[in-house]
Amino acid sequence: MEIRSLMTRSAIVVVCFIFISACGSRETDRTLNIKLLAVNDFHGQLPAGQTFNGRQVGSIPVIGSYFRSAIAEFGTDRTIIVFPGDMVAASPPESGLLLDEPSILFFNQFANSSCIAGSLSLTTGCNMIATLGNHDFDKGLDELYRRLNGGNGTTTVTHIEDPYPGAKPYFIVSNVKRHSTGELLLQPYVIKEIEGVKIAFIGVVTAQTKNTEMPDLIVDLDFLDEVQAINSQVATIKQTGIKAVVVLIHEGGTQTAYDGPTQDGGVPTGRITEIVSRLDGEVDVVLSGHTHKFTNAYLNNAAGKPVLVTQAYSYGKGYADVYIAIDRYSGDIVKKTAIIQSAYADQSPGNTPDPEALALLEKSREIVSPTVNKLISFSNNPITKTENDDGESQLGDLIADSYLAYNKNAQMAFLTAGSLRFDLAAGNITWGKLYQVLPFGNSLVMKKITGDQIRRVLEQQWTAPYNLQISGLSYSYSASAPAGTRIQDLMTAGVPVDPSKTYTAILTDYLSAGLDNYTVFAECEFISSGPTDLDAAVSYIGALPQPLDIKINGRIKRKD
Repeated sequence: MEIRSLMTRSAIVVVCFIFISACGSRETDRTLNIKLLAVNDFHGQLPAGQTFNGRQVGSIPVIGSYFRSAIAEFGTDRTIIVFPGDMVAASPPESGLLLDEPSILFFNQFANSSCIAGSLSLTTGCNMIATLGNHDFDKGLDELYRRLNGGNGTTTVTHIEDPYPGAKPYFIVSNVKRHSTGELLLQPYVIKEIEGVKIAFIGVVTAQTKNTEMPDLIVDLDFLDEVQAINSQVATIKQTGIKAVVVLIHEGGTQTAYDGPTQDGGVPTGRITEIVSRLDGEVDVVLSGHTHKFTNAYLNNAAGKPVLVTQAYSYGKGYADVYIAIDRYSGDIVKKTAIIQSAYADQSPGNTPDPEALALLEKSREIVSPTVNKLISFSNNPITKTENDDGESQLGDLIADSYLAYNKNAQMAFLTAGSLRFDLAAGNITWGKLYQVLPFGNSLVMKKITGDQIRRVLEQQWTAPYNLQISGLSYSYSASAPAGTRIQDLMTAGVPVDPSKTYTAILTDYLSAGLDNYTVFAECEFISSGPTDLDAAVSYIGALPQPLDIKINGRIKRKD
């Protein structure tokens, strides 16, 4: 009896242990754990050349190795790669000279079998989702659609994959409509289903795109308020019962950077903070871009609920590694945290370059090398776009001078610092390096401008995203003076600028249209057009004595 009783008790203990273990397993399985890898503002940065904290970062062989390692952690089915805009455009020659097809082909390598190249049809099983950035419109709608849908187009270039297949990421944007029809440019959102759990992704581009793109490229497009567009789609999504909502937005802010998981108490600044504060309470995660800065914080939405907001710098320096846990029964996101992972080339996995990405980069280089490697000049020292305390830079002076040299009839030149995308390193200055500095292919135009307009446009620097670099002019300014009175000692050719006199100025067609909030330029009378800014820079720099000796010469002076 005693032995039987003991055996019975043991059996009960074993059964209870099994039951408890099973219950524990069910409790663990109650949540679906997924990973989001968010790459913002990649801008076609295939080659090496980026640094962070004094260390080499980026390039597609390095990023590829990080991606494959991150995907292996959660598996292909539970890892979603997302792009909050500007995957391409303003790219280095290895991508830009080939219509940015190599960049698309690189990211296509990480798509699963559900992603269809060149298809904008709904593919909920695809593990890659993207929204548009403002630079996606740089070459107009026809080229945008070709880049997404595939086809070689009419431009004569070498296609690494011929015919070019198109993009495998599913592109969405909820706040861009055709003015003529009122129809959305792309699908506004996509619902991703993983193991029966549904997550909605909404795409949105900065509404300020209308102020940063050439008017003729977006003439039939309306860019709607980001929050209204997002909340409208959330209302539709909630009707389906979905509670997990992620926003991909090409708009952002910045905050003090740190390492490790998301910390409480971060205080980002910029438009993203105001946008998140107005979002529907169902929005859980906002993956941002556009400002090329660090963001990893919790910000409250309109319902007072914390929203995870990330941004991972730019140019492939890193990515946001986002962890999300979703309750399988309620459908709610119950945990969200992120690490902004720098893609260091000198540590694992980055020190083992991805072979497929390396082969793609080498093929791109082979195609463009005859053009890119043409020697233009030489400099013993770097020539950088870093502005001094007065707001003047070596590279700004050099390029503005090249504009003025192109046309001897002009008296002054203006350049927005935002058009300078890279520094010139010490050593050989090749055509390809100058292309990296000026990748947009903007045309130069000459305009009439009055002395009053010169003063007013310089005053607009305090409401513009970038300062102006100048040639043929000099001035001082008082930053503390009232708006409209900051510019002082305004001179041209050593003579004070006469408000009533008309002068001639060289600037890009971009600035000429009044973009970047330099609206005064749009008032000025057009005279003539000329070559691209790159052509002018190549001609001017190639004719300068070597080695180059470029110094900031004090054409801009700050008084306080």
